[in-house]
Amino acid sequence: MNINAKQLSGLDCSRMDITTSLSFFMQMKNKLSTETTLTAAMGTVWTAFGSALTAFDDAYAQARKWQQTADIVELDNARDAALSAFLNALKAMQASPNATKQLAAKHLLFIRDKYSLSVNDEYMKETTAIAQMIQEMEADAQAPAALSSTGLDDWLTDLKTKNAAFLAKMNERTEAQAGQQKGIVRETRLALEARYRDVVKLINALAIVEIPAGFNYATIIDRLNAEIEHYRQILARKGSGGGSSSGGGSSSGDSSSSGGSSSGSGSDNTTTTPPDSQGGDNGEGLDMGGSTTPPDTGGDNNGGDNGGDNGSGDNPYGPNGEGLDMG
Repeated sequence: MNINAKQLSGLDCSRMDITTSLSFFMQMKNKLSTETTLTAAMGTVWTAFGSALTAFDDAYAQARKWQQTADIVELDNARDAALSAFLNALKAMQASPNATKQLAAKHLLFIRDKYSLSVNDEYMKETTAIAQMIQEMEADAQAPAALSSTGLDDWLTDLKTKNAAFLAKMNERTEAQAGQQKGIVRETRLALEARYRDVVKLINALAIVEIPAGFNYATIIDRLNAEIEHYRQILARKGSGGGSSSGGGSSSGDSSSSGGSSSGSGSDNTTTTPPDSQGGDNGEGLDMGGSTTPPDTGGDNNGGDNGGDNGSGDNPYGPNGEGLDMG
């Protein structure tokens, strides 16, 4: 027995957005898959983790497919073409030989530059940005005249019509459909987080009792901890926190605190306090029904097995319902 054996560090996986969490679990699986002696010793714990990862991956893929149906894609393409046409015409008007039109274009560009507009953005992010830009141009004291003098009012009207048509189609998605898909992703993610905690706890226990005999735990644990640290830094940059404890949660012993605190398995207990818990880039969740309201993010500490992950029982999408960047 080696009571000083290296241990896997913990990571509060519940605070990751959905795409980051999927990437993390995939990376951990890939690194462990090369250690066939270890995975054989892990037995059903290893196979259960693999099955849970497959289920989560499939649910995520289905969620994206569900939103990207042919009618939605067609309307999005039409809206994107209208946006590109308007922005290109506005840019070209800056070079007009008519000084009045140049000044009008500059005023409109001043408004346009307040908004992040890209045809590559997530569906509802793009829809919202376009609507906000149009709303400001319509309400601005000088913009309507500027649009008329440059001939861009027709372009903007076309963009407004196509953006509204896209939003209307998104809103046709029933709450029942959206809720069902969210539920599937939520359940599979929580199950995967629980199976990952099982993997971490078992590896740490096997390292202490040195089973299988002669297996070089130090090397594989160093490799896995480097990957864990990489994702902890990603969480820190996103302001989501990366509290650590063995088993992937924030508490699993006699004490607990928000952000990760303690474990009885020998992992590092460094707590990273998130500056603002903003999570994903735009807070966009499973935008299944055209709504920008994030899923239930919870606030209690009713996580999964062995104390959970600081509320992971209520927060499968990340701290603010970000996650599925469906574009």
